[in-house]
Amino acid sequence: MHKIALNTLALNTCGQIDELCCTGSIRRRLLDLGLVKNTKIKPVFVSPSRRPYCL
Repeated sequence: MHKIALNTLALNTCGQIDELCCTGSIRRRLLDLGLVKNTKIKPVFVSPSRRPYCL
């Protein structure tokens, strides 16, 4: 298994959080959303602002 950035994960492709490489309020927000180690994630669509939405 190889590591890629979350924003490069293709739509409808499952991934797993291995680590968060950010700090401060962004890190806190991701943790608050439940993105902790071993969380499974799958981007399902892209918003009008071009940001992926994940389930």
